[in-house]
Amino acid sequence: MLLAYYWHAGGVRQFDELTGVVGPKIPASRESADWGYLWRQRGKWFAIRKDHESLIFQHGTKQWRLRNNHEFSVTRGFLRRFKIREAGQVTFTVKYLFAGAFLANIDPTYDSLDEESDDFFLYVSGMWAHWKDKDISTFLKT
Repeated sequence: MLLAYYWHAGGVRQFDELTGVVGPKIPASRESADWGYLWRQRGKWFAIRKDHESLIFQHGTKQWRLRNNHEFSVTRGFLRRFKIREAGQVTFTVKYLFAGAFLANIDPTYDSLDEESDDFFLYVSGMWAHWKDKDISTFLKT
């Protein structure tokens, strides 16, 4: 499957849904890619994608087939923590440095849209909060 690298300069990459392996950048337009995004954090790849059944968050071979009992959260600040909860239990957590922290402190026009562009996990959290109670058939139309 072809997925776009979340940061616009990253282009499109081949993604193996079974292993989570991400290939090198390939010469293709983002419009030709399947719906989904890849993100590399401290040398590890993360993906948010869809199939015919649901949205899927993936890290390596570990996949979370998202249902409305999943919740994502992101702490704010320079050192952030992204968590996935399933039925109230934490099933995944990752700590990371917020790449946009310096710019956020010096740019008076830096807003929540800029922050979401700089933070894949914040994007995933916000996107899921919007889509979690909708049927996948609604999402497949997009």
